[in-house]
Amino acid sequence: MTGATDSSAVITVIADLAPIWLPGCVVDTTERTVEVGWGRGALQMSAVVGVGEIVDRCLQLPQERWPAQIEAWLRAVVAEGELATEEHRFGDVAERQRAVLVQRGWSARTAGPVSDALIPFGDHFEVVVFVRTGEDFRRLTVVRRSMLGLGDPDVPSPVQLSLAEIADLQPVEQDGFSVLHRDDDPLVSMAVVDREHLLPQAAIGLGVLLGVPRLSTVAFCAADAGQEVADRLARFVADTYKDAPDQCCPDLFWLQGDRLVQVPVTLATPPTVMLPDALKPSPRRTWWRHLFGQLFRR
Repeated sequence: MTGATDSSAVITVIADLAPIWLPGCVVDTTERTVEVGWGRGALQMSAVVGVGEIVDRCLQLPQERWPAQIEAWLRAVVAEGELATEEHRFGDVAERQRAVLVQRGWSARTAGPVSDALIPFGDHFEVVVFVRTGEDFRRLTVVRRSMLGLGDPDVPSPVQLSLAEIADLQPVEQDGFSVLHRDDDPLVSMAVVDREHLLPQAAIGLGVLLGVPRLSTVAFCAADAGQEVADRLARFVADTYKDAPDQCCPDLFWLQGDRLVQVPVTLATPPTVMLPDALKPSPRRTWWRHLFGQLFRR
């Protein structure tokens, strides 16, 4: 079958089975949408949602698994509608959006039947959008974002809202490297996104080595600080990641401008960083580091 025929087959299954699972829902096979409703008593609400997400998911699975996937997705869409209605009780939802940097693949590993609203960020991280409700961060799904109208051009950016909230972070020096941290604040991870203001060293010379062991912690040092400092940084990242309630990523990276690459670290205790040749000390580089160090101390 062609891709179009495959898609039509999934939509046909949705049209046949959706009204059985959710009486009253309407499937438009031409527009490829489904209208679902929720509410209690006289207060009834509904939303029209595109079925592209569940169609794509079904096409990656054997046909006998389609009904179970479709039912789970439809019921999750109804739950998202109920949650969207509830969120309005806590004020302007658009202004409560926040973005958090997580390890790449985290969303796919932990999401439910409905996909998260996320922004890819290179090969190693992704930015997931949440809605702050009191002290809680609720994951924002693509379905709920559409229901709430948060994809409109005039809606505040969750990334910019988050960066504004961490703009006052100041690094603390520790064992030759620097740490950005705020207790119980997952937005600290977004410092990697705001490199211009929070990690300006990344644009100077060879950049920085950095780790994001916790959502609330970013640690970094000059990329050419040498083996001993790099090893101490790697040890801090590993120790901080272990058993943390807000784990992000246990790896170490080299950030130079917009280029972010993973740096190998041995599994030994303590860990040893396998520095690329470009970052290994040389007499000329050591002299320049000494000179700049003297200049910045004045």
